[in-house]
Amino acid sequence: MIEAGVLTDASERRTRWLGGLAVFMMVMTPLLGYLAPKQFAALLSLVGLLAAPGLFRSRRPLLPMFALALLALWALISLSWTPALPDPAKLKKFGAVEAFTAIKLFLQLGLYGAAVAMLGQMSSRSARLASQVMLVCAALLALVTCLDGLLGAKIYQALRKAGGDPLTPDLAMVKVSMGTYPLVLLLWPCARVLGASNLKGRNILTAVLFAMILAGAHLTGADAPVVALVLGGLVWLGVRVIGKPVVRVLIPLVSAAFIFAPMAMLWGEKSGFVAWLHALVPPSWDHRLNIWAFAADRILEHPMRGWGIDASRTFGAAIPLHTHNAPLQIWLELGAFGAAMAAAFYAWILYGVLSWTEANRRDGAMAAGALVSYLVVSGFSFGVWQEWWLALGALAVIACGVAQKTSASSR
Repeated sequence: MIEAGVLTDASERRTRWLGGLAVFMMVMTPLLGYLAPKQFAALLSLVGLLAAPGLFRSRRPLLPMFALALLALWALISLSWTPALPDPAKLKKFGAVEAFTAIKLFLQLGLYGAAVAMLGQMSSRSARLASQVMLVCAALLALVTCLDGLLGAKIYQALRKAGGDPLTPDLAMVKVSMGTYPLVLLLWPCARVLGASNLKGRNILTAVLFAMILAGAHLTGADAPVVALVLGGLVWLGVRVIGKPVVRVLIPLVSAAFIFAPMAMLWGEKSGFVAWLHALVPPSWDHRLNIWAFAADRILEHPMRGWGIDASRTFGAAIPLHTHNAPLQIWLELGAFGAAMAAAFYAWILYGVLSWTEANRRDGAMAAGALVSYLVVSGFSFGVWQEWWLALGALAVIACGVAQKTSASSR
């Protein structure tokens, strides 16, 4: 008994630093989510850098990292043919690596990977504290986002005006909507923490949090988070009620989305299905359909190797910066090999979700809901290489791990 107690205390002491990093990360989430969402990349990089020394004592294998490492390596090789190659002479200047997405991918893989690997080794006590802070901070961000959405972003405008950088109301509303993206990922681990707590009315609190995030997304005009909440919620409910069969269905579905995305778009064009959609969707989605059709046609020109990393930026008005669809962007830039690595990565993740579901359906539902929400937003909104969005993916993984440990300790 004494030896066991000593070992437990030693374990707790060893993870206090990791627990502190997790708490710091959660505290920063509402601040960055509302005021500077792109700085999530800096936050996760800092956490990964501070946690990295522990990797020398840890040999925990993370198999999905191999798929990401191969994807990053292929992106680096594609610099030899991409039309978006920056001037190599820029590498001599400090900070010029910002222009080289392929190099940044390796840095992000190392730093974000270190954050995920090390914070996944927190003790249950550290995880409980981090989960409580996460819950409070997510609720705060949801409340502020929802309130400012009701007010027409007047709070955000006032803050920017006070800082000497005023914004127009429509642009301010777009900025406020950015806070809903971390929320649609954190909702599921927050719901798991609430479900494992002894709070009275915890189901009502979960519903209120969901409603605030949904209202904030709707009021600020963020379509993708609304879709992510709906589809993520359906998957969450399916895993809760049915269990492993839902996750088993997700594995081929998600893999197929990455493998067959251009073929599906080309079929939609030839069959007239895309033309039918054009007549139904609003202008922003109509523009997306045009981008996706153009990208699918360009993929046919270099289906195996792709056009090269960041090539999406070289097609002018036809593709403004990126394709607004992760599978199509990976196909366009990194070809079939890149798509295969992305499919393998998410299949690996889903097999992990399957093992969580086998142990506890609530944990599996949480992970599946967060993953589907991330994939939905990636499929409609941001560039696949955007540092802050990749950082939010790492944050979601850490949050799910924190919630799973918290619920396990409660059991």
